[in-house]
Amino acid sequence: MPSGEEIQAALRAFAARWRGYDGGERQGAQTFLNELAKCYGTDLFAEGVKFEDSTVPGGFMDMYWRDRVVVEMKAPVETPKLAHHRDQVFRYWRGSSDLTSSRPAPPYAVLCSFRLFEVWEPGRYPNEPRATFTLDELPDRYESLLFLGGVTEEPLFGTQRELTRDAAGTVALLYQQLVERGAAAPETLRTFLMQLVWCLFAEDLAMLEGHPVQRIIETLVQHPDRSSYVELGALFDILNDPTDYGRHGLLKGTRYVNGALFATPAKVHLTADELVLLVRAAQFDWRNVDPTIFGSLMEGCLGHDRRWALGAHYTHEVDILRIVRPTIVAPWRARIDVTTTPAEARKALEELCSFRVLDPACGCGNFLYVAYRELRTLEYELRQRIDSLAATTGLPAPAGPVPYYPLRNLRGLDIERFSALIARVTLWMGHRQMIERFGPAEPVLPLVDLTGIQVGDALALAWPEVDAIIGNPPFLGSQHLRSARGDQHIDWLKKTFGVGVKDYCVYWFRKAHDHLKPGQRAGLVGTNSISQNRARSASLEYVVANGGVITDAVSTQKWPGEAKVHVSLVNWVKLPARPSDTFILDGEPVGGITAELRTPEHSTGTVAQLPTNRGRCFQGPIPIGDGFVITVNEADQLLSQTDAAYHHVVRPYLTGDDIAEDPLQRPRRWIIDFAVLPLEVAMRYPAALDIVRDRVKPFRDRNNRKAYRERWWLLGEPRPGMRKAAVGLSRYIAGNRIGKRLLFAWQEQRVCPSDLIIVAAADDDYSMGILSSAIHEAWARSRSSTLEDRLRYTPSTVFETFPWPDPVSDQQRERVGEAARQVIARRQALCEREQFGLTRLYNLVDEGAYTEVREAHRELDEAVAAAYGWPKGVAQDGAEIVRRLLQLHREISAGQRPYDPFGTGTGQGTLDIGDRSRS
Repeated sequence: MPSGEEIQAALRAFAARWRGYDGGERQGAQTFLNELAKCYGTDLFAEGVKFEDSTVPGGFMDMYWRDRVVVEMKAPVETPKLAHHRDQVFRYWRGSSDLTSSRPAPPYAVLCSFRLFEVWEPGRYPNEPRATFTLDELPDRYESLLFLGGVTEEPLFGTQRELTRDAAGTVALLYQQLVERGAAAPETLRTFLMQLVWCLFAEDLAMLEGHPVQRIIETLVQHPDRSSYVELGALFDILNDPTDYGRHGLLKGTRYVNGALFATPAKVHLTADELVLLVRAAQFDWRNVDPTIFGSLMEGCLGHDRRWALGAHYTHEVDILRIVRPTIVAPWRARIDVTTTPAEARKALEELCSFRVLDPACGCGNFLYVAYRELRTLEYELRQRIDSLAATTGLPAPAGPVPYYPLRNLRGLDIERFSALIARVTLWMGHRQMIERFGPAEPVLPLVDLTGIQVGDALALAWPEVDAIIGNPPFLGSQHLRSARGDQHIDWLKKTFGVGVKDYCVYWFRKAHDHLKPGQRAGLVGTNSISQNRARSASLEYVVANGGVITDAVSTQKWPGEAKVHVSLVNWVKLPARPSDTFILDGEPVGGITAELRTPEHSTGTVAQLPTNRGRCFQGPIPIGDGFVITVNEADQLLSQTDAAYHHVVRPYLTGDDIAEDPLQRPRRWIIDFAVLPLEVAMRYPAALDIVRDRVKPFRDRNNRKAYRERWWLLGEPRPGMRKAAVGLSRYIAGNRIGKRLLFAWQEQRVCPSDLIIVAAADDDYSMGILSSAIHEAWARSRSSTLEDRLRYTPSTVFETFPWPDPVSDQQRERVGEAARQVIARRQALCEREQFGLTRLYNLVDEGAYTEVREAHRELDEAVAAAYGWPKGVAQDGAEIVRRLLQLHREISAGQRPYDPFGTGTGQGTLDIGDRSRS
């Protein structure tokens, strides 16, 4: 399921491809619509969509998608006259329903001339299209066609993305200029910015009568001797004054605002250039600005390093709705649908208006804003339902004032004061906009008390009592936590949660679930590690083991912004009163969802490590300090010295890119590696030690970890276990730990692998064949986590759980070994001849080139399948491979099958790569 950002990117390419089309309706319509749907991640053929459908008498619908949409296409030349064809699309829409077969008309209809779109919701709004936009505007209006996505997607109409983006950019540019010239303290400038933006918005929605900001700006432009420090400062003072004294002239008609927004009026002098930017900002129509502007505004106002340290990133509304709708909207819609009397509907409305929502990492408030809008929508629907039930049943509507959903029911936590301020302003703006849409709620002035948006560390604070939890916790990997938050915070996390150091979002999942009461729901976005390996046990497995039922999830999708991560979106209910009968995974109905974010039939469950496999596969050393890596010239100089045998500590340095890109899969860099030598022995190589002392020690002296500081001359994680495993081996197997493909290659003993390499302690062709087979790769993909869209191989969860075959004959073992030799020989000859790497080779093989490589791999896969005693057809069926391996694993773990695939008594040898501790 694509993210909002991915849909936009696909639509930009789509619009560019079709911009010049001037052909006819019939010749281009199906291709156009198929390509359009693919931008939303939908295969129309797989969905059973009909083209040129004759369901309606007297015509053919260009596209009919039952329960979704009717589309009528017209040639580009009809663009100026598109409105003349509305009767036709309405006739098709009405004719698509059939009472005798209980087939309703789809909710949406689209009239399109390739260059212009009209999107209709004829059952609700038959008089005007919900959205009209050109092909070029489509990427910015993509929410209007969201029904082309998964079954749970609903369109969003009326967003002004381009206006919002331009307004945000202008205000952010003003802020940056103020920061660069040091106009005031950054905190003052941020407050000034929020106060100013709220005023611009309030003016356009008649909350500040007389447009005082615009009038003050005009005065400042006309009179350069006057200062915004005084003029705007006076306005901000007045807005913080609950009395009416002194409100005359430019300030006449202003009202008390406060709500903590103007508690500390920010006063800043603007230069002439900065006033120009302010004039530009004031010219936007702030009534139509989407309050989620403040997500991008925050990114414009916080520097990259600070945003990264906090894991703060902007979120598209379509992605927010994938949390808000399943956790809040769907359960309430179900509740509304079962009301049968005005009294029942009124009771539901009263309960809705006491429903409280928490975002414990609220950032700029986007999730809370969308939740508020949807809750006010539900409130509106319930008010209508009370009236309709009164009319249809003849029962009286309950007496008394009808309640509204209060803004104060929204709670939030964020560690940044500025983010909390943005969240409040976002909600105040949303409050006023929803009154325009749905009618009165509490008065907009003075501003509603939003002290429920608190500042502080959410993991350390006590969370308020609420009915649902939503949000997007920080994206920080476990490997970055210590540098971002420090030793003390890490020690506190470990002590408080008792699960060690995990990706940061894991702790939010645990705390959210613990905070829920039975029957309450949560929906959170997390890095996709939450469904993978060790992070899963501390997050989603914890949720499921403690009464959580996952009802709706997106297993993985790319997340927008600079984070460059893939995420999972998970919605769950704690201890539901009745079993859930509706589950949606990746936009499709399923029979259930496991902690792996898979259906039960595709779950691999919890797979224990096999003791026999331990000590045979390792992650390469982690340097912790770039200074260990040296240039080729520096390596040559060291190796040419005669005062010591520098080849013991100056070693070729292998990375995953070398395996993937180098024609020989050989290292292209060098590293100084003292293995586990004590300092007095390392001093025997003075020239190498001097380089490390000069380039590494200053960096390691500042490191948070005591061991890294004290053992500065050693690689941070030197992997002594790996080094002890290869003594006596002529070579070892190295694989890329992260990549779209799992690639293995032979390496000489003295090559030092990087931390992006997995090392298998074996030098025989049979072992290379097993690891290079489709059988092992299928297991790796089922057991590995992912980084972005790349496989991330972890020895403990892949190799140590992988049940190796135990061939019944030497002939079977030799067949695998020979097949492995053929694969490597054929691919090596091609790489050397064409001078490209394995990635390029296998991409071409996928496209149909070099069939001899494909056949060599097929023979290898079938040989490995035979070693397991399986039919050869299993070798190319990934799902069946994993099923059989799981069954084998269960039998081995239960002691029902002997397991000694590496040879009794032989062990793994001692694979010791570069251990010179006995020198």
